[in-house]
Amino acid sequence: MNTLIINLTRFGDLLQTQPVISGLTARGHRVSLVCLENFAPATAMLRHVEAVYPLPGARLLSLMESGWHGGLSELWQWSRTVRSNAAPRTVLNLTASLSVRLLARHLTGADAQLHGFALDSEGFGHNTDPWSTFLQASTRMRGCSPFNIIDLFRMSAGLDGTQCPFELNSPADSVREAMNNTLQAHTGNLLRSGAMRHPPRGFVALQPGASEERRRWPVEHFARTGDMLWQSHGLCPVLLGSGAEAELGRRYAAAATAPHINLIGATDLPSLGAALLAARLLISNDTGTMHLAAGLGVPVLAIFLATAQPWDTGPYKEGMCSLEPDLPCHPCPFNSRCPHEHICRRHIQPATVHAMTARWLDTGFWSAQPEEKDARVWISRLRSDGFLDLESLSGHENTDRTVWVRLQRHFYSQFLDRAPAARFGTGTVRTINEPEQLLKPENDTLQAALDELAQADALLHLLQEQGNALRHRSVEMLKKRFLATWQKLQVLWDASPRFNVLGFLWMSETQEAGACLDTVLALAARYRTLITTWRTHLLREGI
Repeated sequence: MNTLIINLTRFGDLLQTQPVISGLTARGHRVSLVCLENFAPATAMLRHVEAVYPLPGARLLSLMESGWHGGLSELWQWSRTVRSNAAPRTVLNLTASLSVRLLARHLTGADAQLHGFALDSEGFGHNTDPWSTFLQASTRMRGCSPFNIIDLFRMSAGLDGTQCPFELNSPADSVREAMNNTLQAHTGNLLRSGAMRHPPRGFVALQPGASEERRRWPVEHFARTGDMLWQSHGLCPVLLGSGAEAELGRRYAAAATAPHINLIGATDLPSLGAALLAARLLISNDTGTMHLAAGLGVPVLAIFLATAQPWDTGPYKEGMCSLEPDLPCHPCPFNSRCPHEHICRRHIQPATVHAMTARWLDTGFWSAQPEEKDARVWISRLRSDGFLDLESLSGHENTDRTVWVRLQRHFYSQFLDRAPAARFGTGTVRTINEPEQLLKPENDTLQAALDELAQADALLHLLQEQGNALRHRSVEMLKKRFLATWQKLQVLWDASPRFNVLGFLWMSETQEAGACLDTVLALAARYRTLITTWRTHLLREGI
């Protein structure tokens, strides 16, 4: 079967499409890919891709400015080429914007099926399965997602229960050789200038940039860590990043006392991969470079700040290490102003990052010490069902937040899989260290969750009663009461830090149900099963 995947997002998200491509290929699909033209070079690192169709977005916008006819003609010719050459029987759209939904519908022929983010017959957004709706909700409210984004891609593609490895193509031997020569040339210059007194025993890659300033660990902290790794292990720091991040390289040089090699803005994507492979490990913020390293099998220590958290965007590879600031306010919600002057950026200390890296270099294992109290330390684990999980190395496995994440994983996975009511909520909430233990949140979260679940249960019950009354007597007063109850439920979930994802799911699914009262009531019954089962578990385990 010919399958066309559409992913018109960032560099890191494009690389994270690899497990879906591998999983579909293992099932006999011939996979083609639509991506943004400026990220097309990255597709050389993707395995099992039959063809790539870069969308010339910049050219189309330029043509539109001089007259929409030329832009439309160019897009029409491009799409004809894609449909003719790729001949997709299935189109999987992983980009939720309305414009890309429209493009996906255009690329889906009359005899093909569109999965993921689609449009309904009226031109409104439509998601073809609950996992796709959850994926859209999680990209808007990242703090709510207990699933890695690769697992959401995988489930949206229907690859449930499938092990989908994240393994990228290595750069060509010639590219790796050229990068090794570049590093040796820089080393020679440092030795001749006296900046480096002895040859390095290896390299450590550092990625000081990130998509936002608040998600960047301070450059001075990177410099201090690089200095300590040079002193303790003779590793020469190699700075990586895009040309737009050149200022970070200058700030690093001003703060550092040890020698380093600055390749910021000096690599294309293949040579960036070659630089990572030349290093012992990468220390990085949450970036595309982090995902590239994971896909190439390069060990990673990643630092997650502000809205970033490893549960949903962490490196998708067994044994990778992720750090979060051990602060009650982390992760902060999207679209909110920090009331603490971004204290999380400076909370994790260079001494902690150096000590953890040094232990890994000496033993081959990640570990955390009790005195290193500034960070939550996680190591990634791949479960037998294909999902990525995190194991705490810093004593945070049974904390309130971790328990709540695991409860969400347990109940949402069954809910999104549309498990039958008789089986819903069965099984255990599994953890890494205690696989049979049923976990419960601490008292404050427990009581707040129970209160919100009770309110939601009452509103769903009332909605069902009002809906059944409307079946027998469709009068304006009953309609207004029904809609008012729907709105109260929506407001309850939207305002909840624990269940806000349900607000988006409920709104999306009931709106798609349209004017079909029976479908809305069937949805209400399914949501009530989720709510009552979750509440029963908390009452049984929490009191």
